[in-house]
Amino acid sequence: MGKSPGRRKSKRVRDADFYLENMPIAFCAVEILTGEDGRPVDYCLVYHNRAYARLAGLPYGTLNGKRGLEVRGHIDQELLMCCYDSAFHGKEHVLKDYSPDQEKHFLIYLYPLEDSLCGCVLQDVTENRRMELKLIHEHEKRKTFLKATTEIDFEYDFATETLAFGDGERVSEKNRVIKGGLKGLVENGIIREKDRGRIEDAFERLKAGNRAVEFNIQACLEGGGEYRWYAVSSSAYVEQKTGQLRVVGYLRNVEQMIKAQAALKKEAMYDPLVDLYNVKTGKEMVTEALENMEAGGEAIMFMMDIDNFKRINDTYGHLKGDEYLKRFAAILKHVFRKSDIVYRMGGDEFIGFAADVSQPDQAAEKIVERLYGQLEQAGREGFEMQCSTGIFIGSRQNPYSGFYKMADQALYEAKRTGKNKYQIIWEKDGGQP
Repeated sequence: MGKSPGRRKSKRVRDADFYLENMPIAFCAVEILTGEDGRPVDYCLVYHNRAYARLAGLPYGTLNGKRGLEVRGHIDQELLMCCYDSAFHGKEHVLKDYSPDQEKHFLIYLYPLEDSLCGCVLQDVTENRRMELKLIHEHEKRKTFLKATTEIDFEYDFATETLAFGDGERVSEKNRVIKGGLKGLVENGIIREKDRGRIEDAFERLKAGNRAVEFNIQACLEGGGEYRWYAVSSSAYVEQKTGQLRVVGYLRNVEQMIKAQAALKKEAMYDPLVDLYNVKTGKEMVTEALENMEAGGEAIMFMMDIDNFKRINDTYGHLKGDEYLKRFAAILKHVFRKSDIVYRMGGDEFIGFAADVSQPDQAAEKIVERLYGQLEQAGREGFEMQCSTGIFIGSRQNPYSGFYKMADQALYEAKRTGKNKYQIIWEKDGGQP
């Protein structure tokens, strides 16, 4: 025969009443009712404390002696089997997310009291669960968002010097977690040593109280060993439990945008035919170079003009003339230093400028020697052309217009004496050849 419901309290439960009644944690004791086959069919509450009554929303004591089916209208088989296992087999169970109605969520600890009795400690974790579900939902939204964009989220822990990237698919598996701080980023090939200072500066600004710091950096995150440009947005927060400062943010792949900007910048700065600076850029750069020259320093301006270029165009056509201009520009790139400023004034006229030159007379002679040597080599390769060159050597006291005027005068003198020659004018000689 199966056991019938009873309203008894065990001695163990009665002795605990004093302590349990006002305990702030919800507690109840249930008797497991079994059928003729010995399997559990229901339970009966034999005791509950005030905290349990508050949790149930009923007056204290009104649930004692009530069966589960009577109180709730149905029996949760999972909960019943766990209670049965505790009461009859002495096992403990923890139900971390018990939700009888999908509205409330409970953490339940079940443990054996004595034969057929089970103790239950309950904690309402509804708000915690809702927050957890919200975080999970936000995390899934974030993952979906990251898959649809070029953004990569990250978090940096100053205490452990660990950088962790999010779950996006754009970071290779081996780069998901990087230890060792900025040194680790360099050693793992994530960033180059030359870019380390950008991150150090951003971290210092965040430590100093800046709410957000943005900067661009080249990084190798997506495998293949290729460094790409990323726009980094970062902000700092203090973790409540540890008091440690952390940085969170995201990286957005801006490689194509940077390349497009560079292309537009080059288009605005360069002559499209000969791939040298255009006249506007050249003037601005020479003006700036003169302003930044050391006191007492000297500079050289070379004004070069291809002799009889009109005859080349008339004889071979403008397309061939363009090839001559390109070859002449290539010669100038070879003749002048990378630090010098070389640009096309227009037509067949070019400018070369070298600032802060020691022994400018010797420097000018060497450049001219290389220039005419390269022109002879070009002639042997099918590009026969000659060049007249006007050279002015002066100080920062002369503005751009002064250098240009004197170099133009020197070029005129070179052409007047027979072309394919050069003429030097010194500022110290009063602008006389």
